[in-house]
Amino acid sequence: MLERSSWLPLAEGLEPGRRIRVDHLCGPGNTLLISRDSNGYRAYCFRCDDGGSARGPDEPLAVRLERLKQSGLADGKVTQQNALPSPACEEVSSWPSAARLWLYKAGLGKAEIGKLGAYYHAETDRVVLPVRDGGRVVYWQARALDGRVPKYLNPPVDRSTILPRYGTAEVPTLCEDILSAFKVGLVQEGWSLMGVKPSDKLIDELLPRKRCNVWLDPDPPGQKAALRICKTLRSLGMQVRNIVSAKDPKLHTREEICMMTKFS
Repeated sequence: MLERSSWLPLAEGLEPGRRIRVDHLCGPGNTLLISRDSNGYRAYCFRCDDGGSARGPDEPLAVRLERLKQSGLADGKVTQQNALPSPACEEVSSWPSAARLWLYKAGLGKAEIGKLGAYYHAETDRVVLPVRDGGRVVYWQARALDGRVPKYLNPPVDRSTILPRYGTAEVPTLCEDILSAFKVGLVQEGWSLMGVKPSDKLIDELLPRKRCNVWLDPDPPGQKAALRICKTLRSLGMQVRNIVSAKDPKLHTREEICMMTKFS
């Protein structure tokens, strides 16, 4: 672990949400990334793969209220535009710990995070998940990691026309959220409802497939919605399996996903 004296004074001089790159003792080249956010300070060297962190000072109430106010203004700003929130911080090691842990808990490493296209947006303090169609970004969601409401921000577009799909398999699996659909899509084929109600577009795209899995969150609202979706799809002639698990789809291993989505 890096000696704090080698980087912490520089971190303490940063404004929250800022970062800098400087030389490290292991050699030149600005390989040491130093950052500060609402949770504290961090440092990471890309050459020697060493790092460290430190808790920030307790935040006075007035400062916290002002920060929340600014965060709310930033939220409102990005939801008025279709374009991806910017600037994008794609270097995962410099993200706040809560942002990194959200994706790490889903079993995603740097390669998978890059494939998903997820990045951190400091102004709103959220992780942004782009949705692509044919390589073009058609939608995005920005998720808060500190319990704020709303949990997700979205652009001002018609969500009924958006269908996030990942991977390829004989039988698609319907999930609630984008991250779960992406995780399933790493080994099977995952579609995101972006909620618990299938759009007309999703049903139209799904019917020719003839079979599907429905794998929503295990909480009561998720399972109530799953049974409703299964009933609707079966009435349209689909063969449907409802997968009930103890955890959200994104929290299962890839081996478990392969086993649980096997359609027999």
